[in-house]
Amino acid sequence: MRLVEILLMKSLKFLIICETGQMELTRHQGLGNVFLIALLEELPEDPSGIARKYCDPINGIGADGLIIGTPLSENSDSVSRFHLFNKDGGSAELSGNGLRCFAQALFMGSKTSKSVFNVETDVGSRCIKIEETTAIENEFTVAAEVGKASLIESLKSDQFEESQVLRAAKVDIGNPHLVVEVENFDDFPLEGFAVIENKKAAPIGINVHLIKVDDSSNIRMRHWERGVGITEACGTGACAGAFVASKWGQTESMVNVHMPGGSGMVSIGQSITLSGPATFMDRHTVNNG
Repeated sequence: MRLVEILLMKSLKFLIICETGQMELTRHQGLGNVFLIALLEELPEDPSGIARKYCDPINGIGADGLIIGTPLSENSDSVSRFHLFNKDGGSAELSGNGLRCFAQALFMGSKTSKSVFNVETDVGSRCIKIEETTAIENEFTVAAEVGKASLIESLKSDQFEESQVLRAAKVDIGNPHLVVEVENFDDFPLEGFAVIENKKAAPIGINVHLIKVDDSSNIRMRHWERGVGITEACGTGACAGAFVASKWGQTESMVNVHMPGGSGMVSIGQSITLSGPATFMDRHTVNNG
């Protein structure tokens, strides 16, 4: 069967599902971050409730977050609107790995046939490039423009109760991040530390990341994401970490970021880009509400 015929069949199935009050969720994984993605004509009545229900790994399907794509006006330069809801139902501005998985879902759902296109997010338009496809429902290599980063505040060790902290920095990259260098990267109690720092940043909260610089081209990171907890990866966090390491004079503009779920390439310029694999996992038909 030709690629065009496969895409048309998927579009027809999608329309039938929507008319029956159900929706199709495809599940994708990007460097260990798992997302459920729905391509709908409009946001459902309670997207936060849907995220809480189906992201639950025990009573639902299991994911770090729910992404919903909705159409834009015909005059828009972007292909779709990107809406992200974390596992706890809270809305999030942006996700680097989420954008990359969203690109795969849009292509698989025949919402675009382009390899380079824009999507609209809460923090503006972002350019996505599908660099390679190995199979229509398998692994894509996708680069996503995450955006411009700005250093909000540099922090010293004496500003933290935890004695192992060496230095840290707060970064805005469309969403808030705290990047922390510590004495014992592998064994540092990230979760407890991150919960405290997240509460300090209320009501918005903050994503917390540990960083260890191996050399000028390689860094390691561990992640705690607001609304989710400990995660295998964080795309915007990887970009924030690479940005901070460059500001500290430790890395170049191209950095391999190694995370528990996999390694991505971060390119630092006027806008920061994250590149890596996006993998289709499975699909589910669920109630739209």
